[in-house]
Amino acid sequence: MHTTHALILAGLLGLTAHATQASILTVDGNLNDWGLHRNGQASDWLPDPALGLVHGKTYIVEDQTGGSNTYLNPGYGGQAYDAEALYVYLNSTHLYIALVTGLSPQTANNPAQNSYGPGDFAIDFHDHGTAGSFEFGIQTTGPDAGGVYRNVAWDYGIWDAAGNHNPAHADPLHPTSILSGERVAQGSLVYTDIPFTHMGIHRNDRHYVIEAAIPLSAFAGYSGGFDVHWTMNCANDILSVDPDLTAMVPEPASLALLPLGLVGMVALHRRGSDRLNRDVRQ
Repeated sequence: MHTTHALILAGLLGLTAHATQASILTVDGNLNDWGLHRNGQASDWLPDPALGLVHGKTYIVEDQTGGSNTYLNPGYGGQAYDAEALYVYLNSTHLYIALVTGLSPQTANNPAQNSYGPGDFAIDFHDHGTAGSFEFGIQTTGPDAGGVYRNVAWDYGIWDAAGNHNPAHADPLHPTSILSGERVAQGSLVYTDIPFTHMGIHRNDRHYVIEAAIPLSAFAGYSGGFDVHWTMNCANDILSVDPDLTAMVPEPASLALLPLGLVGMVALHRRGSDRLNRDVRQ
């Protein structure tokens, strides 16, 4: 094969591998396919570079530890209420989310006993409505886990915008759980209930995973930058990332052309080889 043809074909194969990378992501609570590890090192939290995730944009890590009196931000609770890491990946069909937390899915939601259960994923599109309107929500627990809701009415935590304990005036920029909304889609979601340890430098901390795959058809009519947000029902600790739906999703037409390009390159190479063979025989 000519060098130029080989380089072009290798490039097409590379693009195809990148475009199909998310097909490797399986919603099972095992984060190996995200490139995460359990070696007891800080690097355990770094995602696979092939996914192209950008810190602060499509993933964030805030691993803490400590007992119930340890400050998180804006609340307390230490490892039991720690929101540790959030990762988001998009392909042409799905939004993939992986979240690691110290909060067990079995945690009772009983504010009178100072116990707060898990919250839901909240999604806020920047160019639709007012900032912080969080038009979409994804259920994380119960029989409707993975259900996607639009035009959501939200519950909120127990901290106001200044970080003071003020449940009557909770910060509306940190929604917790879906109260009501229009159900528009069903995604796949797993919230692991068996903890694991030895991830990151706090090797004895217990971790749980929420992992989801949401069809992009759920967000029909919406595009551009958006926030993916998660916290528990008290909003003691909060994680949010800021991907872009148009910038990260490959154009379907471009993806469809890749197999045709590969076939064309193979055919071109064969024609060139046949011509060369004829020339040699003459």
